[in-house]
Amino acid sequence: MKNVPIVLESIPQELQQGMQELCAHEGFCPAETGVRILAKRGQAFFAEADGETLRVEYTAPCQFFRALSYLKTSARFTLRRPPAFEHNGAMLDCSRNAVPTVEAVQRILRKMALMGLDTLMLYTEDTYEIPEYPYFGYLRGRYCADELRSLDRYAAQLGIELVPCIQTLAHLERALHWTQVDPDLRDTNDILMVGEEKTYELIDRMFCALHDCFTTKRIHIGMDEAFMLGHGNFRFKNKIVPPHELMARHLSRVCEIAHKYGMQPMIWSDMYLRAASPSGLYYDVPETIPQAILDAAPPDVPLIYWDYSHNEYDDYARLIRAHRQFRSEILFAGGLWTWVGPAPCYSKMRTASASALRACEENGIRSVLATAWGDNGGETNVLAALYGMQLYAEYDYTGSMDEAWLAERFAACTGEDPAAFATLDAFNTVPGVTACKTPPYPANSAKFLLYQDPLVPLFAKDTAQLTLSGHYEALAEFYAKDTSECPCFEAMYRFYEQLARLLAVKCRWHEQAPAAVPENAEAFAALAAQCADETRALKTAWETLWTSTNKPYGFEVLDMRMSALAGRFETAARQMQKFARGEANTLETLFCPKLRCLSDEEGKFNICVSWSDCVSACNV
Repeated sequence: MKNVPIVLESIPQELQQGMQELCAHEGFCPAETGVRILAKRGQAFFAEADGETLRVEYTAPCQFFRALSYLKTSARFTLRRPPAFEHNGAMLDCSRNAVPTVEAVQRILRKMALMGLDTLMLYTEDTYEIPEYPYFGYLRGRYCADELRSLDRYAAQLGIELVPCIQTLAHLERALHWTQVDPDLRDTNDILMVGEEKTYELIDRMFCALHDCFTTKRIHIGMDEAFMLGHGNFRFKNKIVPPHELMARHLSRVCEIAHKYGMQPMIWSDMYLRAASPSGLYYDVPETIPQAILDAAPPDVPLIYWDYSHNEYDDYARLIRAHRQFRSEILFAGGLWTWVGPAPCYSKMRTASASALRACEENGIRSVLATAWGDNGGETNVLAALYGMQLYAEYDYTGSMDEAWLAERFAACTGEDPAAFATLDAFNTVPGVTACKTPPYPANSAKFLLYQDPLVPLFAKDTAQLTLSGHYEALAEFYAKDTSECPCFEAMYRFYEQLARLLAVKCRWHEQAPAAVPENAEAFAALAAQCADETRALKTAWETLWTSTNKPYGFEVLDMRMSALAGRFETAARQMQKFARGEANTLETLFCPKLRCLSDEEGKFNICVSWSDCVSACNV
């Protein structure tokens, strides 16, 4: 990390604590000689460095910290373009097994400040503490109140608003699955019972637990994807009620509780648009939304339009127009595509974000958010989200997503090699694998190639014409050369080096083992044993990376997945040895004819985001 000597000549009090943190951790060194720093609040963002002095006028502290980051690459520059958005930030998923430590979130906050981002949401379904409900977040790595308060203080020092993001309707399966939880709380296995007083007692305790942990009065209360709302226990106790009517009833009660604690809620928008859709989906809404649905959404609760998948500007513009029919403020949440396996899909993120952010800017959306979901186990580390955060920041302040510019700014703000991050896309973007156009999801090759079983290869037909071992061998050599002074980034590079090594040898197995004969089966037994060794090495590297950024809870799931894969290769080695000795005429599950499971007749690939869908045709 490049060190920049600075002289803090005149900066306002509101910047001083954040400046101390950046000096302590991000390569700025107070000195008797160096760049003089002069800063003050103004009417517009302006920064100018002449080689000796950096003068900054800012309307929000994050603008000052962004200007400071330019000193990492240039002694002379002028910044005057106003940001495209009033608020720009990120959401970290703290609910899919990986709960970032306080230190990891602090590190991300410092990088965000240098990027110029001003908002961070922590998505916590049941990963915060409610004293009256001991099973809420039990053994899940939940944050205690002191941890949340310390993060809130730290974010404020850097000019970042830390916003709680919880669930008050659906997505509560982990909280509700315990037999010790009152069954009256359940409509379905993951949806709370609307109208049940015990439900509102729980929600009251949610707000009580959080309201004095955060400086902000804003709170995201979720309410998305409640697909079976009113169709579980509710319909037996009551009757069938249209979902938008249940949403209105429930939201009214939740807002009363929020206001009791002085908090202002916002929600995801999809349940309202699904009610207007002829198919119950989110994005195929009519040009004119029925008035009854518009009236069901209260005007003082902002709606967040989330959309991670569309590639075209016109799709985003159309859906923004649909949202504009509501009386509420509209915010936008895009996706960083960190939820598709052990590596992110950056190419998809870039394509979707370019269209989405331009549509937001040109259609009057003032607040945008980059979501870093971790579905199916938090396999992609939270650090990988930084690259997409940088992209959001650069569009906001410069209007550019140019790769060379993004790389320069990423190096300045994180101190890490931008190529090491950009190249992560190559784990999923592999030769010969093309994604289907509908739905517009990327092919997540790293996931299905990693978890495909060695003896029951579900995707053998899909990948029969592909030779990918060389691709991953090259990736392994690339990451072997990357190092970092920061232990967590070093752990990340070592993880991806080992992931590539395993995928290289595993692809060799899948490419060659189906053609085994008794005369060469011993060689394949040795290859299977090598795969088992590389799998165990990856498990160790993954554990090191996990513990460098996350609480220990949740890793047991990845530990079991990798241990199972290593065990299956041990089984494969034994079966090959038997085959070599003539004890088995065939390896039936390996040699039997295969059908397509992941690709269409044109060879275009669908996405496969669940581990269980990769490992067996049987129930897991």
